[in-house]
Amino acid sequence: MNDRLTPLEFALCRASRAAAQANPDQLEYLLMVDADTHLDVECMPRLVAAMERDTGIMGLCGETKIANKRDSWVTRIQVYEYYISHHLSKAFESLWGGVTCLPGCCSMFRIYARKHGAIVPLIVAPDVVSAYSSTDTSTLHQKNLLLLGEDRYLTTVLLRAFPQRKLLYVPRAICRTTVPVTWRELLTQRRRWINSTIHNLLELVLVRDLCGTFCCSMQFLVLMDLIGNVVLPASVVFCYYLIAARIIGHPVALPLLLMALAFVLQAVMVLLTTQRVAYIYWMVIYIAAIPVWNLVLPLYAFWRFDDFSWSRSSSHDVGHDSAAFVTDAERLALKPIPLMRWREWVAHPHDSEPAKSKV
Repeated sequence: MNDRLTPLEFALCRASRAAAQANPDQLEYLLMVDADTHLDVECMPRLVAAMERDTGIMGLCGETKIANKRDSWVTRIQVYEYYISHHLSKAFESLWGGVTCLPGCCSMFRIYARKHGAIVPLIVAPDVVSAYSSTDTSTLHQKNLLLLGEDRYLTTVLLRAFPQRKLLYVPRAICRTTVPVTWRELLTQRRRWINSTIHNLLELVLVRDLCGTFCCSMQFLVLMDLIGNVVLPASVVFCYYLIAARIIGHPVALPLLLMALAFVLQAVMVLLTTQRVAYIYWMVIYIAAIPVWNLVLPLYAFWRFDDFSWSRSSSHDVGHDSAAFVTDAERLALKPIPLMRWREWVAHPHDSEPAKSKV
C-alpha cells in the first residue's frame, strides 16, 4: 500500500477494499473470470482448497465446459475437443506441475507466498509484471506472444520466473463458457490460439529449470507438444494416405488398426471415468471433424502467422495497425501518468486533475 499508484490502480485498490473489507495487500488469491463464464457453486471453494493444501502452487484452473453446446454444428464439434484438452492435456501437464496455459475464462493465482516469515511476490513479482506489461512488438515472435493469447503468455511468464513452483489443474472445479457459434468466429479464435500456443511453447522450451530430467521432464513434454502442433496437418494427410492405400490393396492394415485402437481405448476410458454414454456421441462428432481440427484450422493459422487481429472485420480497418498497442505519434501525445501514494490519493480531491507527486 506504500507503492506509487496510477489513477487506475488506486481505483482498483479502493474498489477491492470496499468489496472485501480488507486492504488489497492482505488479499492472497486472485480469481480471473471472463464476462461470459459462469462458475459452478463448488468451483471457487475447490480452487481455494487446493491452494490451501499446497503452498507451492502459484496458479490453478478447473474444467471449462461449453454452455451453448447445441447452438450449431460449430459448437457441437467443440464439446469433446474441450473435454480432452482438459482431461487429457491439462491433466497430464498437471502431473508435472506445469500446466502450460491457465485459461483466461477461469483461473486462480496466488498473489504472494510466505517463505521463512518473508513475503515472496508471485504474480505481482517485478519480473512478472515487467514481462507481461511489455509493449515491445518489434519481431513476429513478440507479436504472436503479446497480441494473441494473453492468458497463455501470462502462464509462460510465471513458469519462466518460478519454474520450481506449480501450475495445476483441478478437474472438479467446473465453469461453463460460451464458445463461437459460427465458422468465421471459430476460425478467428483458433487462429489466435494456435499461433499463440506455438510461440509460447518456443519460449518454454528454453526454460531449463522445469520439473524432471531429460526425457522425463516438463521441458521434453513441451518440446513434444510443440512438434505435435506443427505436424498436425501432416498427420491427417498421412492418415488419408493409409486409408487410400488400404483401399487399393496395400498391406497397411496394422497402422490403421492401431489408430482405431487408440480411439477405442479412449472411448473405454471416457466411459469408465465419466460413466456417461453421451460423451461417446460427442466423441463421434469430434472424430468426424478431425480434418477441421488437425488440417484446416492449423493450416489457416500458419498461413496467417502475421495476422494479429482479434476479429476478421477489425483487420481490414483502413489506417489501423492492429499489431501495435500505441503508435509513436500517440505515445508522444500522451500526458505523463500521475503516480502518488495511497495517502496522497485519499487526500486528493477526486473531481480535479491529479497533481504530480512530490514524494
